[in-house]
Parts: sequence; C-alpha cells; structure tokens
Amino acid sequence: MFAGGVACGAFMGKVPPALPAMRVELGLTLVESGFIATMINAMGALVGMLMGLLCDRFGHKRLGLAGLATMALGGALGAAATGYPALLVSRFLEGAGFVTFAVTAAALINASVSGLRDRNRAMGLWTAYMPFGAAVAMLAAPEAMAQFGWRGYWVVLSLFALACVALVWRIVPATRPGGVGSLRLAAESLAQPGSLALTALFCFYVAQWTSVMIWLPTFVVEERGGTAAAAAFLGALMVLANVPGNLAGGWLLAHGARRGALVVAASAGAAACAAGMLGSWLPDGARFALVLAFSCVAGVIPAAIFSGVPVHARTPGHIGTTNGMVMQGAQVGQLAGPILLAWLASRFGGWGATLWGMLAFALLCALCGLALGRIERRKRT
Repeated sequence: MFAGGVACGAFMGKVPPALPAMRVELGLTLVESGFIATMINAMGALVGMLMGLLCDRFGHKRLGLAGLATMALGGALGAAATGYPALLVSRFLEGAGFVTFAVTAAALINASVSGLRDRNRAMGLWTAYMPFGAAVAMLAAPEAMAQFGWRGYWVVLSLFALACVALVWRIVPATRPGGVGSLRLAAESLAQPGSLALTALFCFYVAQWTSVMIWLPTFVVEERGGTAAAAAFLGALMVLANVPGNLAGGWLLAHGARRGALVVAASAGAAACAAGMLGSWLPDGARFALVLAFSCVAGVIPAAIFSGVPVHARTPGHIGTTNGMVMQGAQVGQLAGPILLAWLASRFGGWGATLWGMLAFALLCALCGLALGRIERRKRT
C-alpha cells in the first residue's frame, strides 16, 4: 500500500519542478500554472465522498487497483499533451485515480492491524506517503528531465504506477464489501461531528502546505534567480521535512497525546513559521530554515487526521466513506489554496502578501483542533 501511496505522492510532486519549463514551452500564466498543479485535486474535490461510498459498498482493493491504473493513464496522456486544455484533462484523470486509491488505503490498512497503538503507528507511517513520494519525484526531476524532458519523466512515473498495480494486486488482501446501503452510509457519516471536523481540518492544512510545495520552486527560479535543479532540490527538502512530522505525530498519539491539543500546537507553530518565512526582514537562509520547520511542525496534523478516521467513523464499515469525506476536504484545499495564494501574490504585489492567507488557514486549523478536542472529551465521558 505504501508503494502505491508513493506513486500518488510522485504524481503530486512531479509538477512543481517542471512548471518553469512548462510555462516557457506552453506560455502559461501564473494562475494557469496553478491550475495545472492543482487540477489533480479537482476530481477528489467533487466526488471524494462518493469514492468512499463505492469502496465501502463494492470492495476497497478492487477500487484501489482501478485508481492506480487510471492515474497511470492520465500521466501517459499528459506526456502526450500539446496544449493547456489537454494537460488539464490529463491531470483531472490523474486526480480521479489518485483519490480512488487514497480513499481505499485507510480501510485496507485498518483491516490489517489490531489495537489502537498499532493503528496509530500504521497511520502515522501511511501519512508519509505524500511527502515521501513527492520528495523523491522532485529530487529525481532535474536529472530525469535533463535526460528525457518533462514528458519522458511523466511516462516513467506512469510506468511506476502500473508496477504498483501489480504489487497491490499480488500482496494486499481484499476486504469484504459492507452490506449497508450507500445513502445510509452517506447520511450516517455526515451525521458524525468528528468526521466533519477532520474533513475541515484536512482542507485547511493542505491549503497551506500544498501552496508552499507548489510555489517554492517557482519563487526560487523567478524571484531569486536560482537554477531549476536548485529549485527542485530545495522544494524536495521542504517536502521531505514533512515526513518526520508525520512519524512524530503517529508516535505522540500512540503514547497518549490528545489529538485536539496536538493539532492546536502544530497550527500555532505553522503560523509562527509562516510569519517568518514570508517576511522580507530575514535573510534567505533563515527564511528557508523556517520553510523546513513549517513543513515538519505542520506534518503532525495528517497523522492526527488519518488516525482519527477509524475513531470518528460510525462503524468499521463506514471507514471508507469517512475517509472519502476527509480526502474530499483535502482535495478542496489543495485545489483552492495554491490558486488563492497565487491570486494574492499577483494582485497585492508579491509573495509577502500571501502571509494573511497562510495565517487564516492556520487559525482555521487550530479551531478544528479545538472542536476535535471537545468532541473526543465527550466520547470519553
């Protein structure tokens, strides 16, 4: 499952280092580039919960395999695209496959572990799939694009996704489809306040983290005159810094940390880092150190979210649907966050103007953490 997750992360991470070359080749504006980067999230933003319903109703493994295959197809079409509309369509297909596989993963992992501590550790490891896969894709991008161009690199990643199809099909055990009707699954999942809080939290978290991941290479090249290789390397470091936070979040939860308090603390740390890294009063080295700190500290939040899905799902048969809700929130944040920050930068005179958007997202995350803490206290009593 983790290999399939790495493929998903790679499809997210392959775009930022390629954006400067794509903008030159295709004449893309900053906002159009944002849509290319985030269109992978459009499908999940529209039908993430529906994917969860289908998985709970018809089987997680079957839908997960279909998701990986669809993602590979979208990547191949993107490699052959000759214009902006075709690229958007290919990224939409990649998004359909991405969200389908990501939704199934939590249920398949939950079925393979027993006990709260093991589940927290497993979910903490699973949350690293996105930053790890994206970081590997970004680190490999300069050399791969020098050899094959960005189109050839996208073909390579599509072949990797197909290899993951074979791996998951051969190794991962299937789960038994649930017997609850789809409308009832949806209604009962939407009635869980904890699930709604997790969904909102993931939306606001990824809106800020993904924005930094996507726009950091463009900032390095266009604002600081760095090379594409340097931009890809710095972007990969930022993404990779998220992994220790993911693992630390799982460890802290397994050792008794309260989910709500953890989210509030991480949100406060992320806001403080954002204030420094987007300010102009610090040297570039210190600002980049704060970028790394931001990614690491904020990385605690996904571990809190994914480990919370089985806690707040009404029954084990509702986990896929609940995870679909949560992923739908994430896709909305990944789609809207980078576009909003690009608009702020374009409209109000540069990247420093995006600080207010980042602080607003951090505040909303903290409020979700407070809500989760209150909900879980009621559960315990």
